[in-house]
Amino acid sequence: MKAYISLIFFVSLMAALALLCEIFPDSGITIGAKPEPEDTVVAKMDSLALDSIEDARLNGTLDTTVAIDDDSIVQYESNFLDQLCKESITLTFPTLKQALSKRNNDKESAESKLKKAEEELRLQIEKDSLDKVREEQMAQEEKERKAFEDTLKSYIHFAEKSSARIYFPNNDFRMMDKLFVSLQTCNKGPVVHILHYGDSQIESDRITGYIREQFQQKFGGFGPGTCPAIQPIRSYTVVQTFSDSIPRYIADGTMQQKLPDDHYGVLAQMAKLKGKVTLGYTTCNSSKVYNRAKKFSQVRLLVGNTGENFSAKLRWGKQDSTQVIEAATPEFSVITWKLDTMVTSVKLDLSGTAELYGVAMDGKSGVAMDNIPLRGSSGTFFTRISSHLLSSAMKELNVKLILLEFGGNYTPHIYSLDRVEKYKQMIASQIRYLRNLHPGAMIILIGPADMSQKINGELQTYPFLEENIEGMKQAALENGAAFWDMYQVMGGRNSMIKWVDHVPAWAASDYIHFTPTGAGRIADMFVQSFMNYYDYYCFLKRNKKWYDEWQAKEAEKAKQAAQTAPTTQATQLKQVNQTTTQVKQGKQVKK
Repeated sequence: MKAYISLIFFVSLMAALALLCEIFPDSGITIGAKPEPEDTVVAKMDSLALDSIEDARLNGTLDTTVAIDDDSIVQYESNFLDQLCKESITLTFPTLKQALSKRNNDKESAESKLKKAEEELRLQIEKDSLDKVREEQMAQEEKERKAFEDTLKSYIHFAEKSSARIYFPNNDFRMMDKLFVSLQTCNKGPVVHILHYGDSQIESDRITGYIREQFQQKFGGFGPGTCPAIQPIRSYTVVQTFSDSIPRYIADGTMQQKLPDDHYGVLAQMAKLKGKVTLGYTTCNSSKVYNRAKKFSQVRLLVGNTGENFSAKLRWGKQDSTQVIEAATPEFSVITWKLDTMVTSVKLDLSGTAELYGVAMDGKSGVAMDNIPLRGSSGTFFTRISSHLLSSAMKELNVKLILLEFGGNYTPHIYSLDRVEKYKQMIASQIRYLRNLHPGAMIILIGPADMSQKINGELQTYPFLEENIEGMKQAALENGAAFWDMYQVMGGRNSMIKWVDHVPAWAASDYIHFTPTGAGRIADMFVQSFMNYYDYYCFLKRNKKWYDEWQAKEAEKAKQAAQTAPTTQATQLKQVNQTTTQVKQGKQVKK
């Protein structure tokens, strides 16, 4: 058949089908009559009978021993065929629109739909819920750990490298932990006292006054601390008056100022009362005086060896209070007045016989700091004070820190290393004495400042000053005390010249003593150094978990280093031996 004939046939066929789609009724064409109701019932019964027989055969419940009449089966089949002939049939044909429309517009595959159904069946847990939170927490913890290690490195660098650091025995700054605990809790009472002993560098409350103010601001507390009964050297902080002159004795004074016994008291001096005297104490209302030292609410009179009916009356404002020690006693005693308000001035009317060791003017809690200057002293007088008297006073005052600032007065007398060693041993004995009689106190020895004298017409640091400072440091560290190197903080050799030339001057023209401004500057350096260690302590306390982990890692590193060290040394020794052998062999060959 030719191609055009086939095309005509195909087109004609498609046209006929299209015409049929258009003319064929939408409801279709029904062929055959509807069955009568009775026939319908019979047909259904026949159908059910046949279905029952077939089900029985499939299920194995048909009793094969029972014969089935062939005529019955034939009858069933005949009835079924007759029923089919009676059933009506409806013929339908799609419309042209239906024929031309797509059978399935859904392009999504079966596999895709199945996967979607599986996903809907599966319980979804978003990763950015618990898992994500945990990841973020771990990342944050790692950042905090890194910050901890960086901060720790900064503290360690300060403690090991800074010229302003405090030196500790075995480099163990944790020996200050007990002191820090006391300072943290002293704002709830009782008062913690700090004793600042020194030479003329701390006279008039210089250096001490600044340190006191900073400590009281940090840890609480008020008042100027403990003052002697008679103080001939004027203080910037407290003005003292007395109605009559009474004998005054000093542990490190001239022969005329010394006692035949050792009853000097905690201030290394004592005034002896026989009769009556009125002592007045008023804090200075000056801009040079630090605010917290100007007022106080507790007064304690330190006395000893009192006679019968020793009387002490305290007057403040329009109020007064009298206390009496009736029985004579050689023991150390404290008479205390707790005032109901802050005051700036008090007077003491004393009557009887007694040794007066000092008057403490403090708050009821916090820190108190006592300025104890001894002009011309080298700090070797403590062993000349009664250990019982000194121990009792330190216990009563709750002393937790002792600052010893000496060395400058002995420096001009050092002209050999033997003298350096001698002074080292003297300072060491003082430290041991204080530690034994009051072990609860931390001791910090502060070395002397730079001092200049003319050598060959040129101002220079005193000879042997650096050796003397090093000897003092060894004396402290070898006997359980800490050491702060004021000389290095100032700048080391010939730094005093620069302090004198500074504008305003930080040191006097004698090239030995600080000016008030310079005293405040050096005091600030000490406070910053001390507070760095306090902050270091608080930092480790807050991060104890990470610090313990860091220590464990460092201990493991040290252990591994110790294990490899013998091998390394052995290897080095072996290399040395091999080199020596090679050298010997080389010499032999040359020969």
